Amino acid sequence: MSLKVLSGPPGSGRTRRLLALAKKTCDAGGRVWWVGLPAQRGHTLRRLTADGYAALGFEFMSAQQLYYRLLTAATDLRPLVVGTARLVRVVEALHHVNRAFPTPGEARLFAAAIAEAKRYAVTPRDYEQLAADTEQRRFAAVYAAYQAGMTNAWDYDDARQAALDLVNRKALTVEADVVIVDGLREVGPLELRFWRGLARHINVHLSLAVLPPGLEPTTVLPARDSTVVERFAAANPVEEGRWVMRSVKQDLFGQGMAPLDVAIVAPAARARALVALAEEYGVPLMDETPLALADEGQGRVLVDLLELPEMPTPTRLLAVPALEELGRLALEAGVAGNAAVGELARRNGLSEVWLQWRERLKVTGDAVTWARELMAELLEGAPRELVERALGKAQEAARLGAGDGFRAWWAALLQDARQARAEGAGVALLDATSVSGRRYRKVYLVGAVEGAYRAGEREDYFLPEEMRNDLSESFAHLGLPRRFQGRGEAFAMELLQRADHLVITAPLGDQGGPLVLDEALFGATEPPALPLVPAGSRLELPGAAPYVPDLSPVALGRPYVESLRRYHDCSFRMWGEGVLRVSGDVQDEEGVGERLRAALLQERGGRLTVERLAALVEEFPNHAAWLNKHAQLLSRLTYGVELGGRAGFAITYLHATEKVELAGGGFRVDIYRFVPWSKAWDEESADDVIKNRWSEYWAVGALFAQPAFRVQEVHVLVWPIGEDPIDLAPRGGVSPRWLRVSEKRSLVEETLPAFMRGEVKPNPGFICRTCPVFDLCREGVR
Repeated sequence: MSLKVLSGPPGSGRTRRLLALAKKTCDAGGRVWWVGLPAQRGHTLRRLTADGYAALGFEFMSAQQLYYRLLTAATDLRPLVVGTARLVRVVEALHHVNRAFPTPGEARLFAAAIAEAKRYAVTPRDYEQLAADTEQRRFAAVYAAYQAGMTNAWDYDDARQAALDLVNRKALTVEADVVIVDGLREVGPLELRFWRGLARHINVHLSLAVLPPGLEPTTVLPARDSTVVERFAAANPVEEGRWVMRSVKQDLFGQGMAPLDVAIVAPAARARALVALAEEYGVPLMDETPLALADEGQGRVLVDLLELPEMPTPTRLLAVPALEELGRLALEAGVAGNAAVGELARRNGLSEVWLQWRERLKVTGDAVTWARELMAELLEGAPRELVERALGKAQEAARLGAGDGFRAWWAALLQDARQARAEGAGVALLDATSVSGRRYRKVYLVGAVEGAYRAGEREDYFLPEEMRNDLSESFAHLGLPRRFQGRGEAFAMELLQRADHLVITAPLGDQGGPLVLDEALFGATEPPALPLVPAGSRLELPGAAPYVPDLSPVALGRPYVESLRRYHDCSFRMWGEGVLRVSGDVQDEEGVGERLRAALLQERGGRLTVERLAALVEEFPNHAAWLNKHAQLLSRLTYGVELGGRAGFAITYLHATEKVELAGGGFRVDIYRFVPWSKAWDEESADDVIKNRWSEYWAVGALFAQPAFRVQEVHVLVWPIGEDPIDLAPRGGVSPRWLRVSEKRSLVEETLPAFMRGEVKPNPGFICRTCPVFDLCREGVR
């Protein structure tokens, strides 16, 4: 028996040679175990049977399945801890060490580090000897607690170690005649020892592009320059995606290629957009990008429900039928968060149903029973498999926390749990990992900008590079190797050999600005623009009715003055930001800023009581001196003041006001705007903060315009949190004849009618350079 190592660069024909060996073995009546990545199964079987070959005696499996197959035959088994169950055990280990449950992010960090340590056979004792600081010692303790809890179970790393111990025994029965290992980018030291141990009992053929230290090749295949590579640049991702769909459709229906001979490789963030475009173009797309249980459909709805109490958004509100009206109002107003949604509910008579659902989403009694009842009530018609898997995650989450903690962990586990896709055959949509080990007639490599396709080398949080071994030492004596090994070039070389004909495209920019092309994939030369391709969508045919956006009137919410300012700049942008929830509260475009400012503005239409002020001092000890210094003034102010609002009139929202009766009759009104301390420090910087706003200056004009108010003097003050207020016009206040006042009032009167009619249309120009909804606009310019 022997280990035969086949080496050669990507595209050199290693898989083709090994498939021929598999056929030869099967023809002779032997059995072949082919070991590869799970994503390669269908592709490998298709290549094997492409000419009608029966493939009797051929079996594809992953390395983990092989380990368990051997251990099953030796009747040396323990239950496997798979998926999120491993994360749950890491959480329990962290709780054992820290006496508190961690956050999901912290648990994932420890789980990844434990998996890496076990892959290189580094034990908790070994790590403890390496530990040089508190965090490393804490990790060693958590790792030891995790291992102590695995006495009656295995994770995948334990199964590999058990399989390695098994193949090193003198006697072992293997049901196959040949084991072929192909499609792997690398093998670790334990995997290599396993393959060498297995080769004592059966012939093993191992195929790798880059050999690990200490492994000599039996056969080396030369590089083959057989791939035709084309490179093009697109103006933006939308143009790129549409061109790719037109080209794929031309390949299928113009060139007669089979859908399974074509693939699209794209970054994960681009997958959903390409799936949507494929529907318009009629391209049969087979989406193989990773899918979490909570990524779409009822799983997404469930996660929205679990996250609703902490952060209500329009989307999450719309997931509950009883809150649909409140969700629509929040969408129109462009607001999110408990304070804003609660106020919106109060103003529209929906407080009762809102509070009922907040109470309904509190976990009471047995957490799993509560979860089952919640899904039965709100996920009627959900697939049974999804409900069963979601309940399984609820049982795991119940071990990690109660109440709000249960909800948070259930949502996290739903987002971590992976599920198989039920996709019809078609053009494969892959990411850079799932395309590994597969070769097609034609591949489109989409979005090849700097950082989109990389080897993923990054430093470990716990053990820095200088404390890690050279790779050769890790293979000789085990131990964690350095993570930065310069694999980027090899990674790019693999991507460049995934097809007979490779088309690489990248956008030159997106809504975030210019993008840099990946030099490893494009080279140093400037790529040409996308060539013309025949129309692939009905909307692109000559003579077809052009796309006409629906610009019918829409409900834009209440006419707050700052909403009118944004509407005046570009009504399409204001509407788009509200629909996509990419902007702040329309009443206050800059957001609430610091937490203390948010706390002050919660006193809507009221004043600070002595008790509330004392509570703020206790809640914000860093600002206690500021609160005590200005306690009298802060207690006199009225917060969250709305001025105006009669039918057909605008409304201004002011942070705070104070009305003081003057000795000679009439009143003085002070208007305050709170800002972070870094925004204003003198009159000039304070003026910069407020000069482009409409609200305060419109309020000045409105106050003077009403004789019944008897206002004689108005002061506008910018108050940086932690500092003293800054009066923009300390001598006599702001005059109603000041140009800014008359100008803002005129703009409000000019803008209000169209706003009330709900007219929305683009206003292209310089504003497009920073527009977050630019890609939705057919008239935007940059």
